[in-house]
Parts: sequence; C-alpha cells; structure tokens
Amino acid sequence: MPAQDEQRRGRRLRHVCLMATVGALLLMTIGCTRRYYRDFADRDTYRIVEDRLTDWRWDLPPRPVEASPKSRMGDVYDPNHEPIPYDDPGARPYQITAGRPFEFHGQKKRGWAPVENLNWMNGIPRDADGALVLSGPSAMQIALANSRDYQTNIEDVYLKALSLTLVRFTFFPQIFSSQTAQYRHFGANANDSNQFQLLAQDSLNWTFYSGAQLLVNFANNLVFEYNGKGFQTVNSGLAISLTQPLLQGAWARNFTQPLSLIERQTLYTIRNFASFRRQFYVDIVSSYLGLMATLQQVRNTQYQVDQLKHSLEEQEALVKAGLVDPLQRDTVAQNYQQSRSGLLGQEANYQTLLDTYRVTRLGLPADFPVKLDEVLLKKFELNDPRLDSLRKDNESLYLELLQHDGPPSQDIMVDAGKRLLDDFEELKEVALVVGKELEKWLARIKSQEGKVGTGPGPLEQDELASYQKEVELSEKLSQAYSLSRDAMIKSSEETQKFLDGVAKADPEEAWTKLRQGLVSGDFRARMTEQLVIQSQVRVYLIEVNKVDLTLEQAIAVALANRLDLMNSLAQVTDAWRLVEYDGNQLLAGLNIFYNGDLRSDPKSLGLVRFDAHDSQHIVGIRFNAPIVRRQQRNAYRADQIGYQRARRAYMLNHDTIVQQIRLDMRLLNLNRQQFEISRDALLIAARQVDQAEFNARTSQGASSGQGQTVGTLLVSAQQALVTNKNSLIGNWVSYEIARMTLFKDFDIMNIDAQGVWTNDSSVPAFNGGPVPTTPDPVGAPVETLLPAPETPASSLPPPPSAAASPFAAP
Repeated sequence: MPAQDEQRRGRRLRHVCLMATVGALLLMTIGCTRRYYRDFADRDTYRIVEDRLTDWRWDLPPRPVEASPKSRMGDVYDPNHEPIPYDDPGARPYQITAGRPFEFHGQKKRGWAPVENLNWMNGIPRDADGALVLSGPSAMQIALANSRDYQTNIEDVYLKALSLTLVRFTFFPQIFSSQTAQYRHFGANANDSNQFQLLAQDSLNWTFYSGAQLLVNFANNLVFEYNGKGFQTVNSGLAISLTQPLLQGAWARNFTQPLSLIERQTLYTIRNFASFRRQFYVDIVSSYLGLMATLQQVRNTQYQVDQLKHSLEEQEALVKAGLVDPLQRDTVAQNYQQSRSGLLGQEANYQTLLDTYRVTRLGLPADFPVKLDEVLLKKFELNDPRLDSLRKDNESLYLELLQHDGPPSQDIMVDAGKRLLDDFEELKEVALVVGKELEKWLARIKSQEGKVGTGPGPLEQDELASYQKEVELSEKLSQAYSLSRDAMIKSSEETQKFLDGVAKADPEEAWTKLRQGLVSGDFRARMTEQLVIQSQVRVYLIEVNKVDLTLEQAIAVALANRLDLMNSLAQVTDAWRLVEYDGNQLLAGLNIFYNGDLRSDPKSLGLVRFDAHDSQHIVGIRFNAPIVRRQQRNAYRADQIGYQRARRAYMLNHDTIVQQIRLDMRLLNLNRQQFEISRDALLIAARQVDQAEFNARTSQGASSGQGQTVGTLLVSAQQALVTNKNSLIGNWVSYEIARMTLFKDFDIMNIDAQGVWTNDSSVPAFNGGPVPTTPDPVGAPVETLLPAPETPASSLPPPPSAAASPFAAP
C-alpha cells in the first residue's frame, strides 16, 4: 500500500508539473502588452525626475514628455499602435517588403495618417480676423506648446532618466526562465523510443553594491515514454555560484561608481534643462521686444513720411507765395521720397523678422497670420493723437488763408475764426490730460525722495544727479504749464474778441491778425507748448526696472546660484572618483567564491529531492596576478589628466561667470544711461522740428535768410526726430533685454508652467534669503594671485584634522 500511494502521488505531481509547465509556456508566449511596458517605463522615469526636484532653482513644472495633443507636434493617436505614416514615393521601392503579402498584416486597421497634426490650429487662440495676437505672455505659451527645440530638450531629460533605470536594474534580482517542450523519436521497431520531454531552466542573477555576484540556476527535465515501456524520469539540478571580490572591483565605493555617475548626470541634465528654460524665456521675450521695437521704428518712419508730406504741401504754398526758395522745397521733396523708400525697406525687414520669429521661436508656419499686441507701444506715444489732428487742422487753415493774395471776405474770416475757437476748446481738453499726467509724474518724483542715490558708489551718484535733474525739470514744466494754461485762456478770449469785432475792423488788419496773430501765432504757440510739455512728461513717465545690486553683490548671487557652476564642481568630484575607480582596476584580482552543484536522486520522482551523494560544494580563493594591465594603466593615466582638465574647466566656468556678470552689469548701466540720454535728445529734436516749422511759416521772402535755409533745417530736424525716437525705444528694449539676461545669468528666474516670470520684481537672493556670504569655492576674496615666498618646512602649519573634511564622520 505505501508503494501504491507513492506512485499515485508521483503521478499527481507529474500531472501538476505538466499543467504548470504548459501554463507557463502559454503565459510567456503571450507576455505583457506594449501599453504595460510603456506605462512601466513612464512610472520609473517620472519618479526619477521628481525625486531630483529638491531645489526651487531647478524645479520643473509637471508635464508629460509627449507634446500637447493640441499643439502642432501633438499626436492624437494611440502611441502603442500608431497609424501608418505616408511614405516617400521615391524611397518606397527600396523597402524590402514593399508589395509583398502580409507587409501591413495587423496594421492596416490602424489606418493612415499624415505626419503633422491637422487640427493643431484649433488650439491657437485667434481674433475675429483669424490672426494670433501676440503679447509677451501669449508668445511664451505658444512657444512652450509648439517649439521644437523646447520639446527636444524635454525629451533629453526623459531619455537620460530612462537610461538610469537600466543601470539601476543591474543591481536588482534578475530572474530568467526558459521552458522547452519537445518530442523525441529514436530507433526503430522493437528498439524505438518515443518521448515527450519538458525542459525547464530558471535562473537568478543578483549583483550587490559590494561587488558580490550571486548566480542561481535551476534545471529540470521531465521525460515521458510513449512506446509502451511506460517509464517517466525527472532530472533536476541546482547550481549556485557566489563571488565576492576583495581587491579589484571590490566594495561599493568602487563597484557602484558607474551607477553613481549616471545618477549624478541625471541631475546635471535636469539642471541644464532648468537653465535652458530660462534661456528659452529670454530668447522668446527678447525677440518679441525686438519685433516691437522694429514695428515702432516703422511707425516712426511712417510718421516722418506723413510729416514730410504735410511739410511739402506747406512748402509748395510758401513757394507760390514767394516766401521760400524753390530749392528748399525740392530739398524737402527729395527727403520725402527717400523716406518713402526707406519705409518700404523697413516694412519688408519687419515682415522677414516676423516670419523668422514664427518659425524658429514659436514653431509656427511662416504664413500663419500673426498680429503684435501694441499695448506695449502706447507708452512710446509721446503726444495725444488729438494734438496731431489739431496740428494738421491748423496747417490746413493756415494754407487756406495763405492762398489769398489780399484780405478774404468777411464770411471766410468769420468761418476761420470759428474753426480756430473750436480748436482752442479741444486744446483745452488736451491740456487737462496733460495736467493729470504732470501730476502723476510729480507724485512719482515725490515718492522717490530720499531713496535715490543713497550709496557712495559712482552709479548711485549718477542716479542722484539724474534725479535732481528730473526734479528741476519738473518744477520748470509745472511753471510752464501754468503759464501756458493762462495764455491759452487769453488767446481763446482774443479769438472771441476778433469774431465780435471783425465786422467793424479794417479788413487788412483783421486778415493780418487772423493769419499771423491767431492762426500761425497764438494757437500754434499754445499747441506747441502743450506738445512740448506732454512730450517731456511722457518721456519721463517711461520707466526702466532698476536692479538695486552692486557689482560685488551680483557676482555673489551668480556664484551661489549658477547651475552650470554646480554641475562643474560636481564633475570635478566625478573625475576624481573616476581616477580612484580605475586605480582600483590596477590591483590584483582576489575573489572568494562558493560553487554548489546539487543533483536530484535518479531514483526519485521529486523535483527538488537532491542527492547528497551526487552533489558537490566548492569554496575557495581565486587570485589573478596583475601582470597584464596595459589597458587599465592607460585608462588610469587618462583619468588623471581628465581630473586636471575637470579642475581647469571648473575654474574657467567660474571665471567666465564672473566675466559675464561684469559684462551684464556694464551693459545694464550703459543702456540705462543711454536711455536717459535718448530722452533728452528726443526732446531737443522735437523742439527743433517745431522751431523749423515755425521758421518756415514766418519766412518773409524767398531771398531772406530763413527762406533760403528753411527746407534744409526742416529736413534735418525731422530726421533727427525720427532717429531719436528710434533710439528711445531701442535703448529701452536693450535695457530690458540686458536686465533679463542678467537674471538669466543669475539662474534665479522662476518660469512657471504658463511661461510667466513670477519673481520678476523680487530682489535677487539665495533661496529667498539675503545675498549669500559663503566663500567662493575657487578661493577666498583675498586670494593672492602671485606665489608667496617659500616658507621653511618647520614653520608650516600642521595639516588639517579629519574633522575639517566635509566627509568626516560625526
């Protein structure tokens, strides 16, 4: 009975093993899905990246590696079963399987799809005209979603973290399983053999941080005979190998160096991408500001062309009246044509820059309709548009009166007086706006009292001088505004008196008073006064965002926050550890090992019933003499040179950062001073234009001094005006770009997921605190640049204790 029970148990065991083996074979044949492996890789990779976002300076907003489905690069299809892309007809014949059966077997149901997402335009906000309105924030949002360079850099971070998962896996327990089912026929007739064999081989490979390696291999053979002899056999074997190095490749500090290197390199890649995001922001916004400056320059030239056209019409009338030399008229006409030609070139250049911006910065097609949001340009409108309208109306009225050789009819003079009186009323409304702007400027000056130029440095003294100059100018303009208001009221009353008495006045005197006294005299003077006052007030209302840092503070901020400097310092340690790692490879190979070979009892049908008589265990020490080490020697020597190069690279990076910050601060102060100079120059040019136009209207004859030079002076003044207008916005844009570049070089710009610079107005600091005073890693601020005289060995200080090392044990 016990023998029969044992046979029944053996048969049940064989049946269970058979079913388990067949089930394992079926499961391994099917395997896991593509989606499983994709999600598995994403979980590991995103976790690696997230674990390294431990500092606000390289913190990244959460987003997947794939482009947004709404973007131009977006992929709306199942990434694990992409549709078939359209192939190039010329390359199609060279596909080996082209036209053969089953070329797209199982793939045709996915369909065909173009390379580009055809619905990407639905994700672009557009106005009623179908154009994208670009501002600084909207440009960043579009670029973050559609820029190819930005997407590539995101993928670089993902790929670096993905490669780390494979290196980490080398230290995980790795299980391999191989199952084989086969039918074996041997012999013939009475000696034939028909067997069904199930061969299983499972293994475990485990590498430890200490360099130890464990190999376990379990092999099992099940044989079923079908020729009527009716025998079954089970052969099992377990092989175990454990090796621990003691010299070469021993212990974690040596063996885990490749893993440590890629772990650290992943952090470097994340830091590099954080710096790239700041550079990306500066590139997008600075290019946008450059486009705005170019557009404003086009507007300034257009304004110059319009003014020259009006001046030319006025010159024509003055030539007919014999008040201006025809040569001066031709000078204005020539400059008018040149300005028109220059305007066409500027407009073409603007469109070229806009096309380049769309393609290289935003990732949009060159023909995608785009408009620039011109809100930013409002601050560079130095005068109320109503002043231009009043100016044109006054010039038209003056030219109409100039057409008459003698006094016109009373009705014409009354009509002109009424038009002039209406213009005075509108000018009074403009003067109210000018007064409010003047009050705003005075309030800002008052708020800065005692806060400007408080430091002893030359920059602070320059700021104090500029502030005092601004205070003096504001006082003069306040007085001039009050006088102009009183004179405007008086001039308006004089116009009303003219209308009341024109019927009884002498026609010649009335015409002279209207033409020269009121139209070309009083009104033009009052309008010019308001124009000059408003121009100066609005120019000084244009502010630049000042950076309250000294050069020494700026350098300290950069050295404490620059991510590339952190990476360089860490790479010096990497190079040093690599020297130690390859230095370890020069040692002899000394390993302790254990090898176990366990065999099953051939008389037993059990799977893990091993026979001690047929098993062996080996424990020993293996020694490899360090005789052939040429490759290791060369690697070690190259690592030593690499370490010195890493040190030099760090010092170069340090010096380059200091040089860059010095340049940034120099350009920042230069652009600020040039901006202030351009404000003064613009006001001077505006006064020159008004004076030149006044001289042209008050010329006494073509042979007089004014009549022979008025055209040349007018052209020169208008050219100076447009040049200084361009300089004003150009210097303002240059300053803002220099300021952004400085903060970018600090590596402290916080750009959120929407592309907004969130800490724009904050004072540069380290981790939200004050400017750091930590010592410079390269050397102390008082480090001597020349070698000191040799010191006797007896007077040298003792070596630092172990506790002074940052790696010392507590």
